[in-house]
Amino acid sequence: MTQLKLIYYVDVLSSWCFVAEPALARLREELGERLDYEWRIAYLFGGGPMGYSAQLSAWQYERNKSVSGFTLNPAWRETLEDTTWFADLAAEAARALGITDDRVRLALTRAAFVDAKHIGRRDEAVRVAAEAGGLTASALESAMDDAAVIERMQATTAEYKALGVKVLPAFVMTNAIGDTAILSGLFRYETMASCAAEMLAAADGYAAFERAHPQPA
Repeated sequence: MTQLKLIYYVDVLSSWCFVAEPALARLREELGERLDYEWRIAYLFGGGPMGYSAQLSAWQYERNKSVSGFTLNPAWRETLEDTTWFADLAAEAARALGITDDRVRLALTRAAFVDAKHIGRRDEAVRVAAEAGGLTASALESAMDDAAVIERMQATTAEYKALGVKVLPAFVMTNAIGDTAILSGLFRYETMASCAAEMLAAADGYAAFERAHPQPA
């Protein structure tokens, strides 16, 4: 059975990544073991302050809603110094501590965009991530300060930038015969599923042909 590799580049506090999560979850459920899935952090704003107001975020979220239908709560924003860095770092640190699934990063995302927790702060990001992952705050903070964890985030963010795309979420799909699809900023299930179906069908077709007609020496 051929497989599809899916790498998901995500910033935990990207509003469009939040919007894409239901489609991603549906695709993963439907493809099951045929999908080799991995999320990788691609932090925004260079890891520094967002540099724009809560009022602008509120306007952006309304614009987002006009396209996606999703309502996001802008009340997590506080000042121009808000950053996505601590939420991203907490998710990556939890992974380093063995929480390799989506539960921590999704808890952080929901805490911001639904529950309006101030996830731009390190202490609040630690609290939410530790609770979601069943970790101690001290262990999580130690991992967040680990140079190897920070270097991994820097490396995966550099990978995202090397794709030459501008918008998160970014999905990179590859199949067994080398076909590649890069989706940047797109969030609808139908788009993702269509790419996945074509790529799996092509790989399955090659495999069936080669079983019936072995490649000449």
